Amino acid sequence: MPIPFILAGLGVAAGAVGVGGHIDAKKTNEEAQRISIKAQNLYDEAKSSLEKSQDKTENALLNLGYLKKHVLETSIKDFFKVYDRIKNIQLSESKGLNELSDFIISNKETIELRRMSDIYESTFSSGVTGAAAGAVIALAASGSLPVVTGVLSTAGTALAIGEFGMATSLAGSALSFGMAMTPLSAIAVPAILFTGISSSIKADENLEKANTMLSEAQVAVEKMKTSETLCSGITEQARMFGNLLSKLNRMFSKCTILLDNMTCEKMRLYEGKRINANDFTQEELNLIAVTRSLAGAVKAVIDISILNEDGSISQKSKDLYDNTQKKLPVFNNVVNQLSN
Repeated sequence: MPIPFILAGLGVAAGAVGVGGHIDAKKTNEEAQRISIKAQNLYDEAKSSLEKSQDKTENALLNLGYLKKHVLETSIKDFFKVYDRIKNIQLSESKGLNELSDFIISNKETIELRRMSDIYESTFSSGVTGAAAGAVIALAASGSLPVVTGVLSTAGTALAIGEFGMATSLAGSALSFGMAMTPLSAIAVPAILFTGISSSIKADENLEKANTMLSEAQVAVEKMKTSETLCSGITEQARMFGNLLSKLNRMFSKCTILLDNMTCEKMRLYEGKRINANDFTQEELNLIAVTRSLAGAVKAVIDISILNEDGSISQKSKDLYDNTQKKLPVFNNVVNQLSN
């Protein structure tokens, strides 16, 4: 907020206090004004910088959220169509795929993923812009949290109408980004009330006020710098996970198409017969295994909460990113072999 400078007419009549006193008071008030302007500039510059950083963070989270939404609506839905054909096939260890076995999606995890997909489809079809934006940010930041609470639609609507406390209580701290038009209010600039310099008080008191303003501004600037650092960390994390998810999804989509074609062919060949692992070649079993592993990796990235409750970067998300990133060359190599 602006700092009022009411310095006009600060000079006291020379006849009352003497010329020397008048000059001293004038200099003191000029110094008070200089300090006040410095305080205002410090505060405004830090606030502007933080707001730009917040905008970048919001955009990064929205981009990640919309990417997750796109994956849920496309690759994941396509995988569901195929999964029922191969979910009961017991996979044995396969050479070159053992290190991907930890990613293989289970039947339980598939159910969770179906629920998440259904919830988001319902939320985004509501037509409420604010609710959709809140849902996107929630998906980006909190992963599976809406599935756990089961109240994403309500929380999104709460965001749309500005009921910050309601949204937070419904969907947890990961939704505390949103309040009406300020999706990152949880780390917004601290409220500071600068008191004005008045011509009705003595010059020394004006100087004391100005120094207090400067001190308050410096404290606020440090808080805003801390918030800006946090914003930068969230932005970077969101972009990293976006890049990771894009790479995984390209391979996942390719394998899902291959698996769909292969299983459709098997169903035509073995019409009326229950298909088991013995009906597949080793290469076909490898395709099943890597597709299910990619499904598990994609789900893990969608699920992960990149933030702790206090808004800091989650160590668990860092570990997941590092582990999955290390496996990308293996995924890529296997997918290329199966595609040729």
